[in-house]
Amino acid sequence: MRKHQRLHGKLGVAFEIVRIRPDNPDFIYLVKVLNTTLAGLTGDTGESSYSSEMFDASTDCALVGYLDGKPVACGTFRYHSDGACEIKRMFSSVRGAGYALLKSLEENAQEMGYKEVVLSTRKVNQQAVNFYLRQGYKEIPPYGKYIGRDNSVCMGKLL
Repeated sequence: MRKHQRLHGKLGVAFEIVRIRPDNPDFIYLVKVLNTTLAGLTGDTGESSYSSEMFDASTDCALVGYLDGKPVACGTFRYHSDGACEIKRMFSSVRGAGYALLKSLEENAQEMGYKEVVLSTRKVNQQAVNFYLRQGYKEIPPYGKYIGRDNSVCMGKLL
């Protein structure tokens, strides 16, 4: 798995994507910004859905995206089920960085043997829902803790 790569966002801007552990200070900083953003948008930080202490480098991956040396995007995936991983803590503060980071997460997932990616986001977060739809994700039946939760939309994509 690549530890470091340079990817271009949809707007042609080059982002440096670095594989890190979730105790990385830049990842922690970006997740705090994500939590604040989600709390304002949905009333919930989303923190209960991901624990960095459960990170397992043999099945999981965490990335930070940089623009001109500044952290601007983060995301992680974890083992979900045989052949599938779940994207968590995806965030971008700069247009185009989310695209580059998601592509890198998907590439890393494939390299680790995953065939499918799943995720959940809040329906009220229409910007995120539309972003994932543009990247080829489709709505899937709710899974795990999202079963019976009307405020959540679960999505998936075959890699």
